[in-house]
Amino acid sequence: MKIVKRLLLGTLIVSPYVIAQEPLSDLDLELDSLMAMDVQVTSAMKRAQSAFDTASSIYVLTKEQIIHSGATSIPEALKLVPGLAVRQLDNNQWAITSRGVASRFSAKLLVMIDGQSFYTPKFAAVYWETLNVPLYDIERIEVIRGQGGLLWGSNANNGVINIITKNSIDTRGVYADISSGSLINHDANLRYGGDIANKGSFRVYGHTRDGDESDKGISLEPADFTEQQSAGVRFDFTPNDEWSALIQGNITQSTLGQNFRGVIDETNRNMSFTDSLDRTDSRIMARVENRISSQANQMLQTSWLKQSGSQTFLQEHFESFDIDYQMNFLYNDLKLDWGLNYRYNDISFAQSSFVHSDGGYNTLHQYGALVQGQYSLIADKLDIILGSKIEHNDLTGWENQPLARLMWKPQNNQVLWTSVSKSVRVPSLIEFNDNYIIDGQRVEEVSPIVTGIDAIDNYYVRTYLNGNDKVKSEESVSYEFGYRQTQHDWALDLSAHHTIAKNVIAISVDNNIEQFLPIFGLLQAGQYDLAMQSLTNTSVNFDIVSNAKVTTNGGDIILTWQPSEIFNAELGYSYNTFDYKLADNTFPAIGYDSTSRQLFAKSNLALFDDHRLFASIRVENSNAYNVDNYTALDLTWQWAFHQNWSVAVMGKNLFAGSHIEYNNTRETYTLPNYIDESVTFKLTAKF
Repeated sequence: MKIVKRLLLGTLIVSPYVIAQEPLSDLDLELDSLMAMDVQVTSAMKRAQSAFDTASSIYVLTKEQIIHSGATSIPEALKLVPGLAVRQLDNNQWAITSRGVASRFSAKLLVMIDGQSFYTPKFAAVYWETLNVPLYDIERIEVIRGQGGLLWGSNANNGVINIITKNSIDTRGVYADISSGSLINHDANLRYGGDIANKGSFRVYGHTRDGDESDKGISLEPADFTEQQSAGVRFDFTPNDEWSALIQGNITQSTLGQNFRGVIDETNRNMSFTDSLDRTDSRIMARVENRISSQANQMLQTSWLKQSGSQTFLQEHFESFDIDYQMNFLYNDLKLDWGLNYRYNDISFAQSSFVHSDGGYNTLHQYGALVQGQYSLIADKLDIILGSKIEHNDLTGWENQPLARLMWKPQNNQVLWTSVSKSVRVPSLIEFNDNYIIDGQRVEEVSPIVTGIDAIDNYYVRTYLNGNDKVKSEESVSYEFGYRQTQHDWALDLSAHHTIAKNVIAISVDNNIEQFLPIFGLLQAGQYDLAMQSLTNTSVNFDIVSNAKVTTNGGDIILTWQPSEIFNAELGYSYNTFDYKLADNTFPAIGYDSTSRQLFAKSNLALFDDHRLFASIRVENSNAYNVDNYTALDLTWQWAFHQNWSVAVMGKNLFAGSHIEYNNTRETYTLPNYIDESVTFKLTAKF
């Protein structure tokens, strides 16, 4: 059936894919907009500030880039960000991080939608496959490569991704699209927005997706289908010039097919199996902002998040409630910001064949305060920024995350900045409190004696990965430097970093050799059956400890060029090295000594008034993922053939062929599949 569908799709001459909401002829941008340097960002300083004048390694992915690229999901859009490690496991799973080794469960990258955190303390995971935000309603995605703990709290060691959605006043009218392609049976969106008297606006939207499996798996036939439905709403209110508010909510129901590996029988071996995962994700967020005066404003935000997952061998339920308050002051040359935050987590996790909890941590509380000040030492030339975040959590107690920055503008079109900061990663519950069954170890590998009896020497002993309530929070101290420059037709942005992390999670091996000595005694006495029976009561423990150190060095350079109104391009290069210092008898939990390089380019060409060609290419060179290096091209052509209608076609993963992007199965029980070239088509209408 899949082959027939592809043949039919291949015969189409003009087919739809993605649309720009505005006519293509209206989307020509000035260079500052292309670099997003004139965008007022909020993620770096937790208040509106020009990206160009921000003393951090920040990249803003604009709505225009997202639309032109033809991305169909948040992870696909993030592939457009230079310096991000975005690795696809299969047709519905991803591993994404910044300045680190990407993992299915990346614990050091904080991901938010409009400031609402999606961090889950059980696995320290972001479930990218169910992070369902309508791309056509995204205003921008702010990406901080590097530490963000001062403003956003723990678990922002390697970076922050904040997805900023549009005010509903900008999404009035009807928007609809429908897609199909070689890996998508259908993907459809419908949104309607309007006014609420003269005090506000609203939008409601719905989405459904039916995705196909991959073509080729590693050890099992691919089963990575997607069946997903979601609905959402947003209200924005502006009763006067001093007050504004928003309320938004979303619910997503997903059924995802996936291949796994895990210990599910008495052989104590990892078995490959296929299962489907049912997930329900719900979120509600409300924010009130008040302009107290021309020198002060305040903000109060509350949010609720609920995630439930169910599959044969794993059941989980997570619920969180957040409340944040912040006030910003301006007094002469001083900008002062302070805030308070509280988070309540409710974690329900059924005992399973994989994970056993030691109990006692069904709820977690986290609260803290931040203060930061920016002072102009030389007006419009030299600024110093000092601040600290103090936060308490139930696992490791009080944590402090200070920061100091210096920003110098030798000329109006140049910025030099440097910073030193400390960030904290709180252990996840799987590291702190739980025991996880992993692939068994052979007797001859863990015992001091080889018997020569095949059934004994090759017996796989049950092996546990044990959480440890003595582990400490990982503390990272990062030194960063950056430089920006803009000219009339080009711009440059470069940054470098040196980070030293201590208390890094590692795995300690305890073979418990003494347990094998009575078994060898039974064999010497000729009691073979009793020896085999005794083997079933043995176990090997891999214990989680926090005694490793990691040094990370690297940098990013991005060059943007706009020689004419109809063409612009961007070239980027990123380099990162990871060096572990391990205690005896331990090995890393995530990643290992490695070097990652990424060469990145994208271009945007307006053809005539109604056509646009967008291309992005990534050259991935890394020894961190147990895969070959690869080069992938994504190409999108758009045709706005009517004021309200557009068609387009996009090819994904061109040049790369059938390839594996992530094969660190030691770090996760997910089995990846081969990633293939694909073609997707879409038709969009906007009224």
